[in-house]
Amino acid sequence: MSAAGQSGTIGRLRRKVDEGLFPPAGDGGPRFSFGEGAVVVGLFLLIATALSVLRLGTDGYRTIWAEDATVFMESAFTHGFWHSIFEPYAGYLNVVPRLIGGFGTVIPLQDAAVAIAVLSAFCAALSGLAVWYGSAGHMRDPWLRGGLAIATALAATAGQETLDSAAYVPWFLLVGAFWLLFLRPKTWWGAALACAFMVLTGLSTPGVWFFLPVAALRIFSISPRREPRTALVAAGWAAGGLAQIPVILGQDQGTTMWSRHIWTALVQRVIDGGIFGQRLGGGFWDVFGWGWLTFLCVALVVALVLGLRRAPVSTRWFVPLTIAISFGMFMFSAYQRSIGPSIFWSPGTSGGTASRYALVPSLLFLGAFVALLDGAFRDRVGRGLRSNWPALAGTALMLIAVAVSFDMTSSARSKPYWSEALRSSANKCITKHEEFAGIETAPAPFGLVVSCYQVEEFASPSVRERAGD
Repeated sequence: MSAAGQSGTIGRLRRKVDEGLFPPAGDGGPRFSFGEGAVVVGLFLLIATALSVLRLGTDGYRTIWAEDATVFMESAFTHGFWHSIFEPYAGYLNVVPRLIGGFGTVIPLQDAAVAIAVLSAFCAALSGLAVWYGSAGHMRDPWLRGGLAIATALAATAGQETLDSAAYVPWFLLVGAFWLLFLRPKTWWGAALACAFMVLTGLSTPGVWFFLPVAALRIFSISPRREPRTALVAAGWAAGGLAQIPVILGQDQGTTMWSRHIWTALVQRVIDGGIFGQRLGGGFWDVFGWGWLTFLCVALVVALVLGLRRAPVSTRWFVPLTIAISFGMFMFSAYQRSIGPSIFWSPGTSGGTASRYALVPSLLFLGAFVALLDGAFRDRVGRGLRSNWPALAGTALMLIAVAVSFDMTSSARSKPYWSEALRSSANKCITKHEEFAGIETAPAPFGLVVSCYQVEEFASPSVRERAGD
């Protein structure tokens, strides 16, 4: 074949991939001026952040959870805020968690718990916003897009461990990064923000490599000259992901273990949990067991076959690819982290154990079926609420799942509260004349060690008075 023929063949293939997997955004949805749009975006981020913080009740912003203190804050205290940002942990870079945890060391120390909780919740809300913009090509219905954005920011499959914690922010970021691979930015500002989101996500978790099939097709299909803004977003994914490779190769990744329970957990936590959320889906499992899961899988397969038959070509490309990534990501993560025996639900029981490993796969699976629903009934968009009942029903199901799984106060984090831990450590420093203070954080035995001069001001007045005497 001649060079011209090869070029023509490749060009046609690129256009086919572009049209099939990366359709442009539709005309549906609300139209705002720049100022109105900024207000709407700001309100969404504010409300979603506040609701995310409140899911754990007061414990969410009165405690500092696990690695947030033990790893990220302590490293910032020991090595300095900027020097600690690119230190690997758990075998890879954790830039965003380290930025959030380190921020707790540069503000008044008594405010660290609130700051970490709010910033972590804000990142979840920001991920929901990324889903809204990135899904515009595959979801023309604004109700479904909005429902999926809310379902991401207030994930119904999130357990108490994944909420308001810097260590688990990357899981939310991954959902937003996946959808941004489908974004066609209309402005350079949008492209730059999406690129920054991609870079920070890649620098925080190697999980972006699960999206390699989408990213590779995205890079193959675009022309940097014709779509420089889209190319910038793809470059952000590549830059963040490539930075993780030398770190991963130079770090111990721990032991791996396969378990037959991974298959069970896939059906329970990704399929059932993805559609109905942890609390509602888990409740169905508690009551009906495998009969419920069998019925659900059969119903979803039928819906998949029928939906793809009437859906546009973009949906036929997107849905199978997304489901494959969702399942592959969950199984590999469960195998690589050796959590197969603990992540599945035993008969009659359910809960949020190891929920971070189910968060992204379940939300991707949900996104695939929301896109299927949108594609199968796209001819109803814009015809009024009554005729658009499938989209409204799908949106209602997502919101119900979020509402049922919203309240996490019953499984809220254990003490000590940050203010009490500071006071206790300060009292010991003064009474025992120690040089360093060990501050307990949740859950035991996590904590951090700082110099006593940094916490002495938080000692009880009675202790300071006795010391003065």
